[in-house]
Amino acid sequence: MDPKDEWIDQLSEAEQKLEAAYEILAALHESLREAGRKKDYQAIGEVIERLARYGRLFQDMRETWSGAEE
Repeated sequence: MDPKDEWIDQLSEAEQKLEAAYEILAALHESLREAGRKKDYQAIGEVIERLARYGRLFQDMRETWSGAEE
């Protein structure tokens, strides 16, 4: 197996785990907002923004690696 294939698989797995964490934290974010927990809400908001950025970064890397093989 080409090392790139293994890296692509690892990034895909990381993306899936980030997506799961994002969904959980987005629900918590909404609950905190509804409860009026502004500081907690803002802190979780920062985390979900970062998770989204990391997910996009990993996706871009994976697509670049996949495209380089073609």
